[in-house]
Amino acid sequence: MAWTYQVTIWKSWAASAVKISQTWKMTCEGAKYNEEDGEDDAFAFDYYDDDFDAFTDGDGDSGCHEGVLGFRDPFSSEVKPRILLMGLRRSGKSSIQKVVFHKMSPNETLFLESTNKICREDVSNSSFVSFQIWDFPGQIDFFDPTFDYEMIFRGTGALIFVIDSQMLQDDYVEALRRLHLTVTRAYKVNPDINFEVFIHKVDGLSDDHKIEKQRDIHKRANDDLSDAGLERIHLSFYLTSIYDHSIFEAFSKVVQKLIPQLPTLENLLNIFISNSGIEKAFLFDVVSKIYIATDSSPVDMQTYELCCDMIDVVIDISCIYGLSGDEAGSPYDKESMAIIHLNNTTVMYLKEVTKFLALVCFLREESFERKGLIDYNFHCFKKAIEEVFDVRLKVQRNRKLLSQRRWSKLTMPNRTHSEHH
Repeated sequence: MAWTYQVTIWKSWAASAVKISQTWKMTCEGAKYNEEDGEDDAFAFDYYDDDFDAFTDGDGDSGCHEGVLGFRDPFSSEVKPRILLMGLRRSGKSSIQKVVFHKMSPNETLFLESTNKICREDVSNSSFVSFQIWDFPGQIDFFDPTFDYEMIFRGTGALIFVIDSQMLQDDYVEALRRLHLTVTRAYKVNPDINFEVFIHKVDGLSDDHKIEKQRDIHKRANDDLSDAGLERIHLSFYLTSIYDHSIFEAFSKVVQKLIPQLPTLENLLNIFISNSGIEKAFLFDVVSKIYIATDSSPVDMQTYELCCDMIDVVIDISCIYGLSGDEAGSPYDKESMAIIHLNNTTVMYLKEVTKFLALVCFLREESFERKGLIDYNFHCFKKAIEEVFDVRLKVQRNRKLLSQRRWSKLTMPNRTHSEHH
């Protein structure tokens, strides 16, 4: 469906007006960006990313490791949960990671080389999207005695097993066998892992074939678990493709399960929309376009796609028209706001919540006439989010101190022994 809409974007440092001769118009207006005001807000997420470097891997960069997957602190998983990407070779694991977290074009993934090492990457775009992704090559048998698979699964929050929906029958059977083996062994080590199955590359299948494929994989996988007496293990299934927004929505559902504050965020969103005449609201991580929370009403795929497009419009227009050559700054800051009027009397309203989070709302034009009430309720909502962040920071600090004490106790006998000699 083709949408025509008008976009209005405010940036505190943008002072320009521009018309785009496509299906939408937009204006950018505002005052000069104040660097002193915008430097350190109450939830600068770098604050505790660096604070916990000594208890994760320190560098924060992507890394590929063979054999040894070392963590210096066995309790580091309390701070950053791990998401494991597993599956057979060429199932699309690396492509998923590059498209979702590196903004790589889906067509560019055709030139990616096959992964032959275990690749680990820190994802710390915001305080709520803070975890490690480990990409496992399909040809590696990590249940081999040379691997400590118990250590791998012990600190894992979610295990994503990717199955190529277009693979040959023999590979299809092997993928289900590997899925069963991985899930059963991981569950014995860590029963709290969330098991997610991405039925991937469905862009080449018809709608009927997609449903049939999902039903068949769902039945076979659960039958295997039932035969092993493990009916209590729950598998979640998603139809995904890097050529549409389905992969972002699936990753959103995975990440949400790793957020302890999710019920609180959903409750805050429900209160906000019920008092503002809003029909639907999302709390987005701007960098990855993962939505970390939404209200209790069902999510429509087209609505989610419009939200992603709106975030892209705001960032792209801000980058093009908001910054001069000598200015330094971010295309998304605490004054960012955008309004889109769709051609079906619906208004999309984007407001900055934190330096990495945005609230995107859908409401009717008649409801938007009470914009003052909406902005006041948004201010209350933002203050409540601040309190959630404050609690999270306190929990993180306490965990750090607890981890320090435990680590000191573990190393104290060795220090005493070496000093004695």
